[in-house]
Amino acid sequence: MSPLNLEFWKRASRGLAEAFAANETRLCEYDGAIGDGDHGTSMLRGFTEARESLESNPPGDVGELFGRIGETFLESVGGVTGVVFGTLFTAAGEPAAGRNAVDARDLHGMLASGLAAVVKRGGVKEGDKSMVDALAPAVTALAAAAGEDKDPATALALAGRAATGGMEATRGMVARVGRARYQGEKAVGHVDAGAASVALILETLAAEALKEKPGA
Repeated sequence: MSPLNLEFWKRASRGLAEAFAANETRLCEYDGAIGDGDHGTSMLRGFTEARESLESNPPGDVGELFGRIGETFLESVGGVTGVVFGTLFTAAGEPAAGRNAVDARDLHGMLASGLAAVVKRGGVKEGDKSMVDALAPAVTALAAAAGEDKDPATALALAGRAATGGMEATRGMVARVGRARYQGEKAVGHVDAGAASVALILETLAAEALKEKPGA
């Protein structure tokens, strides 16, 4: 399978807006259990406005596309969600600057860059019950996929599966960051909404990429 080109990422950005529209209520429910309950709405706003921006002024390369999504979250969403997801996409776009297509190795570099930026900006680590608990396993899965020379669709599918596993693991965690940290033991049993959004992003990208595979 060929690397995922700029046209794919434009289609995928539309797919993300649709996926978050379909999952807005679920994500708000996750957030409402231990936070302020607006996470799904914030994510939907970010991807909807990013899609509109990308369609009205098409990006010139993959790095610019990711950077524009990050910029939209930082400028339009606000709050912690806007900052951390804006940071994720902005940093993920940097290794892809000037690139018109990316393969599994590139995808690993992009997501690893995003993870490092989120960890640095938020001062979070695995086990804190945050988006990092989904991001870190996804980066590990992409590293393994790249090392085995997997095609990018398969690599994204493996990353999505790992992120979903990381999301589910947050149910058993006591939150150490964000509003949820004030819940103490009451946060146990609930999924972190940020981790759920990371899993949804990667699962959606994987589904879009699998459509590109021959015979799909």
